[in-house]
Amino acid sequence: MFRIRRRPAGKMNIFTKVMIVIVLMLIPIIAMYNSSNKTSTRVVEQELLQINLNRIRFFVEQMDVEVNRLWRAAFVIAADPDTLQLQLRTSSEPNYSTLETKRVLLQKLDMQSTSFEWENDFTVYSPLSDVVASTNMKQVYDSAYFKDSVYDRWDYRVALTDRGPEKVFVRVLNTPFETLTKLGDPNLYVEVMFTADNLVKMLDRFMQGSASQPFLYHPDYDPIMSRELDPELIKAMAEQFNIIKAENPAEGSVTITFRDEPYLVNYVASSSLGWYLVDFQPMKKVLQPINHSKLTFYGAGLLLLLMGIASASLLYRNVQKPINDLIRGVKSLRRGAYDHRINSGPNNEFHYLIEQFNLMSEDIQTLIDKVYAEQLSAKESSLKHLQAQINPHFLYNNFAYIQSMAQLDRTKVIIAFTQHLSQYYRYTTRTEQQLTILAEEMDLIRNYLEIHRMQSERLHYQEHIEEELMSNLMPRLLFQPLVENAIVHGMEGKRGQFEIVITGSRTEDGWELVVEDNGVGMKQGDLLALRHSLTLLTSADHSLGLRNVHQRLKHYYGPSSGLMIDHSPLGGLRVGLKIKDGGD
Repeated sequence: MFRIRRRPAGKMNIFTKVMIVIVLMLIPIIAMYNSSNKTSTRVVEQELLQINLNRIRFFVEQMDVEVNRLWRAAFVIAADPDTLQLQLRTSSEPNYSTLETKRVLLQKLDMQSTSFEWENDFTVYSPLSDVVASTNMKQVYDSAYFKDSVYDRWDYRVALTDRGPEKVFVRVLNTPFETLTKLGDPNLYVEVMFTADNLVKMLDRFMQGSASQPFLYHPDYDPIMSRELDPELIKAMAEQFNIIKAENPAEGSVTITFRDEPYLVNYVASSSLGWYLVDFQPMKKVLQPINHSKLTFYGAGLLLLLMGIASASLLYRNVQKPINDLIRGVKSLRRGAYDHRINSGPNNEFHYLIEQFNLMSEDIQTLIDKVYAEQLSAKESSLKHLQAQINPHFLYNNFAYIQSMAQLDRTKVIIAFTQHLSQYYRYTTRTEQQLTILAEEMDLIRNYLEIHRMQSERLHYQEHIEEELMSNLMPRLLFQPLVENAIVHGMEGKRGQFEIVITGSRTEDGWELVVEDNGVGMKQGDLLALRHSLTLLTSADHSLGLRNVHQRLKHYYGPSSGLMIDHSPLGGLRVGLKIKDGGD
């Protein structure tokens, strides 16, 4: 009796060694690239922070220049002779000189206003003469209006303009100037007003062509932002900015993580308005070219790895696998498995060895009880073939549904669907046990119906089964084909909601399980033909599953049991299992 030389424990085969070499070659390359990528990312972040800081500095300088120009215009207006003439006291009735002075002053105010790019309004009011000259015709100006005016800074509030209520920046110049520090009433008020929409337009232009998301921030007011930004996001970022600017109140550049996403944040304070320009950019958009390069490298690395695996697999297929097949074949012969055969290997030196081994196994097998082995194999094949006929084949449709849900990024739906699918196939692919209880068969049916319901929302089902029946033994996959038949033949062509009702109850001499639907149903002639086909040894493809169920019922429970088919009050078919207790 020959012996097999065992391979020493822990000894690696050729395929394993080649794979280890390939992996060891890729590890230092990937490590070096990762280090280089991190360094590049760090440098890019610092450069972007500095570049963006310079950009928003220039933006704030432009904004301050325009604001200062508007404020200087107030001094020019205050020194104008017609403005001084407006302060002279007159009688209660305006005379021609006063009206002419006011007309000329209005022309000058209009000229001043139109000389600026921003939308603005200039107003001159004299408390002494109670005369107003303004480019804003909607607002009422009097002593009460200017009582609480802001002189030392720009005030942000809602004002009535020719365009309706708007958020504006307002600052008032009064003369004589010493009244700011001394008691007394001013002789003249010069109000400068410009709308916040001017700043919004500047922010819109600033955003063009970049990933920037800028906004103007002041702790006492709502942020001023571009119309394209998300107000909720800006509000949340404004709350974070109070913490960011604590380290450097004037300007700064930082990298933060907000809502699990990294951002580059730059900010500069406006010396004229007292507001901050805050600009934050998502790192994902900024570093997208680097990430694309990283993915390209990993893709190339993966391609090299796959090529290495393919080369090693070729070596494994032509050398290692034939050797392993021969070793397993010899071990099988020693265990008495004389029916073991080795599939034809590659067309090389091993082909002759495998062919001779198969001939030797075949000669040995003829010396044992070949007929008995063939009978067992035939019986098992028959049962598995019958189960395969009943088991539904809708795997391709399920994969198509999973693919469509993945394209829609509906992760929760995919998880629920695959759970039902895995439980369904875990049950249907168990061939070692031919009997089960009704409760397990109903779990299979629920998973099957949930799979279809998730694909078609018009499917609805109900279940009314007496609890005592749930522990009854029955052949596996005996009840499920009825539900499948209702969906495949009843739901197709049915418009609107499709309902399935599953009932189970005790009868006088046994029990029955029924599936009813409101589908398209069958004509009386077709129904009679279907009933007749159940008794035939062969039948049309559309009744093959029902015929198998009918034959299995009679085989297991006796001739008194079987399949019953009739019209359903719901409008479709009523198909059920009639089972006699204990059989015949």
